[in-house]
Amino acid sequence: MSSPESRPPSLVPPAVPSSRAGESFRAKSIATRITEAEFTEIEAAASAEGKKVSEWLREVALAKCRAQQSGGTDPVLLAELMAMRNLLVNLFSSASKGPLTDESIRKMTAYADSIKLQKAEEFLASRKEGKTGKI
Repeated sequence: MSSPESRPPSLVPPAVPSSRAGESFRAKSIATRITEAEFTEIEAAASAEGKKVSEWLREVALAKCRAQQSGGTDPVLLAELMAMRNLLVNLFSSASKGPLTDESIRKMTAYADSIKLQKAEEFLASRKEGKTGKI
């Protein structure tokens, strides 16, 4: 007769712990039909981001829903507006000190283009945190 300590380990994996409060699990599926060309396009987009098609589709669909709920600011448009804002402020500031040269305008434009994405990201981050004010 063998003792309980000498039994071989069980091949059955331990039971999965019950779900914790607040955790949610994906239990719903959505099916759709697409053309072969559409599938190729979607598969390429997912692959470019190193994701499975289902994962990529879920993220894109949720991002679209969440953007619509939050008012959906277009980051490219916002970046261009930030560049225009910067350029106008610098142009007026420089013009108030005297005539502008073509070279000074080119430098101001290049500077505005170089910081536009950073300023747009800062603006969106501050808006997300609920902060308002100067950027």
